[in-house]
Amino acid sequence: MNSKAMENNKILLVDDEEGIRKVLKITLESSGYDVCLASDGETGLKIFIEKNPCIVITDIKMPGIDGIEVLKRIKNLNPETEVIMITGHGDMNLVVKSLQHEAADFITKPIDIGDLESAIKKAQERISITQNINSYMDDLESLVKEKDKKINESEKLVTIGQTIAGMSHAIKNIAGGLKGSSFVLEQGIELENREYLKQGWEMMKGNINKITKLSLDLLNYAKTTKLDFKLENPNKPAREVMQLMNHRAKEENIIFKLLPCMEKRLVFMDCEAIHNCILNFVVNAFDSFNKIANPNQTKTVKIIVERENNNIVYKIQDNGCGINDTIKKSILKDFITTKGMNGTGFGLMTTKKIIEEHDGEISFKTEEGKGSLFVVKIPLRSKV
Repeated sequence: MNSKAMENNKILLVDDEEGIRKVLKITLESSGYDVCLASDGETGLKIFIEKNPCIVITDIKMPGIDGIEVLKRIKNLNPETEVIMITGHGDMNLVVKSLQHEAADFITKPIDIGDLESAIKKAQERISITQNINSYMDDLESLVKEKDKKINESEKLVTIGQTIAGMSHAIKNIAGGLKGSSFVLEQGIELENREYLKQGWEMMKGNINKITKLSLDLLNYAKTTKLDFKLENPNKPAREVMQLMNHRAKEENIIFKLLPCMEKRLVFMDCEAIHNCILNFVVNAFDSFNKIANPNQTKTVKIIVERENNNIVYKIQDNGCGINDTIKKSILKDFITTKGMNGTGFGLMTTKKIIEEHDGEISFKTEEGKGSLFVVKIPLRSKV
């Protein structure tokens, strides 16, 4: 049932007394109403479903399905229908029960036509009010959707602004580094100083690496709009990151472990994109040891893959330097880097964007000086 029932002038009269049905039909039709008749509750419900009357008048006491049951079923089919109950004297308990089930009004036998028409008028007024409220709600819903659209557009503009600001900051850092390395190289050439030449070249290589990383970060950030979802083993991207980072782990004396998910379950995901997410967290975990003064610390990084309820969960845990409170507040909201001059902030924002495209979520725990744990949850699903 829908609000179409409220757009007509039909009245359904349900009463097991033929005389009452005939008299009320003639009277109501002379007042301009389109009247449908039913001799019992079951017939009345069938006609209600077929004709969609805006008002139902039903006797309370009838054989078979009584008026209370007719009222309950009609309200279940269309709560906006107005139902007027016909009662006999002394039926107050039934009247109260009908009002509890949202009957619009009740009239007693013998039926006074004036009382009946008054009850119908009140019912029509309520229908009109309901229609107006529904119209206002529809208008309000349209307005909210329009405002949401504008907010989303604004958020996109903010994101673009953040991207440009992040790029600008990173490019300024690189430009400054290139200028400094060029100066050192020029001094080395001018003074024929091999030490200056060596220092300048090392600085130049570092800035070339930054340009390469910035370009890759930008490409990854742009790529997330076209993810390629396939059924994949959730351990696959984690194993690929292990293979890629094992050499660096050995060079830097980092104990690097993978605890794969033992449950055999394929997941719809973009494996390359998830690989990039895990890699970004692992690289950040490795870099976190650069700020630790104690060279004798046992450095550990773990990738844990497990199923948790209806999610595949990736956990990247380290015992590095952790993240300070200032950066912690903005780390997944803005183009923030934990690497000072060496970072662009695109890595974490790209990771966040990829996880959101998978309908997933990121959370983290960190304590300065003790390490960090980043948790990525991706919902299990059969398709996208």
